[in-house]
Amino acid sequence: MILPAMGIISELVSVFSRKHIFGYHFIAFSSIAIAVFGFFVWGHHMFVSGQSPMVTVLFSLLTYSVSIPSAVKVFNWLATMHGGSISLRTPMLYALAFIFMFGIGGLTGLFLGALATDVHLHDTYFVVAHFHYTMMGGTLIAMLGGLHYWWPKITGRMYNEFWGRVAFILIFVGFNLTFFPQFIMGSRGMPRRYFNYPSEFTGFHQLSTLGSYVMAVGFVIVAAYLLHSLFRGRVAPANPWGGATLEWQCASPPPADNFATPPVAGDPYDFRSLEYDSTSGGYVLRRPAGARTAL
Repeated sequence: MILPAMGIISELVSVFSRKHIFGYHFIAFSSIAIAVFGFFVWGHHMFVSGQSPMVTVLFSLLTYSVSIPSAVKVFNWLATMHGGSISLRTPMLYALAFIFMFGIGGLTGLFLGALATDVHLHDTYFVVAHFHYTMMGGTLIAMLGGLHYWWPKITGRMYNEFWGRVAFILIFVGFNLTFFPQFIMGSRGMPRRYFNYPSEFTGFHQLSTLGSYVMAVGFVIVAAYLLHSLFRGRVAPANPWGGATLEWQCASPPPADNFATPPVAGDPYDFRSLEYDSTSGGYVLRRPAGARTAL
């Protein structure tokens, strides 16, 4: 489920750092490794089910193996940003949030993959928090980044950048306020799927509830300014972010036949061929003798 999200993050980090993706082949092959290993880790949900000790140890090892290609991606993204010209536009903010929250989700997964600690943490709120940091803090946050990145291309309209950042802050703060207390509850023995609980967990549940409301406000704001942009948004230039992939070589939104002339398929991470055009508010291909052709 998270592989498409990782593909989005690779695109966002590269474009908004104005740098070629670091270790392209490692990025690509690590995706294959995650897909392959992901088929063989289902037994980590059954450590306390009474399955064979030998099988349990094997599933634990396989679970840990997924962390290797996942870490490769994280370090490649960080290396891509290093020394880059980073632009903190709304899509990039979601990309940075993904790296942070997916890192927490991955590191907490180590405790659930270890046989000794999983016995204590199994079926507690620790599992709930880990799952949401991986699937929501990971996949959903990346999807929001991709939505904001390709929104001008899809609709031909720009959304309000100020409200995009405000909504991001609310979602980021609300998400962490919702789920981080659940790590503490789970480590102290709070089981999931229980209606009632000891009073010692009341404060954590109240923080979690407050965070969910903050996050909900953020999502409502996202829906509001995206819908507003459809009717009142500024007309989007063909290439507002300076992307070098093929979809940015046609108008926004794309015409019926996509390209008036066959596009040039070059290096999708070569940003040296682009320059900012203040007239259109977007990026154009560099042309000799001062000639410019809008992407």
